[in-house]
Amino acid sequence: MEIPQREWIASLNEKISTLISGVVTDPLVIQYEVMSNSSEGYVYHLTLLDGAASIQEGKSEQVDITFSLEETTASQIQAGSLNTEEAFLKGLLTIDGDVKHLLDIHHQIESSNI
Repeated sequence: MEIPQREWIASLNEKISTLISGVVTDPLVIQYEVMSNSSEGYVYHLTLLDGAASIQEGKSEQVDITFSLEETTASQIQAGSLNTEEAFLKGLLTIDGDVKHLLDIHHQIESSNI
């Protein structure tokens, strides 16, 4: 099942805006590489900066962390039938980069949403 990229990005932007709204975090760029069987796949990146979050199509020039996954796994995560932790533990999602930075940001977001 191929995900329409523009719809995917719009949906993610809506979700991340709600999660990050008003939360000031350290700057972070997370790049997602989604592989597809029917095409070359696609890349998009999430930027957290000055209390705002945005997701854009394509590669970023500066990346702190890269997530790589198959399109099927991405669809399951998006639908809520699989969470990222489970995908990682099952080897369906790989992470490359500064994971400590990611955990620090996660803690900042959770602390501000209490």
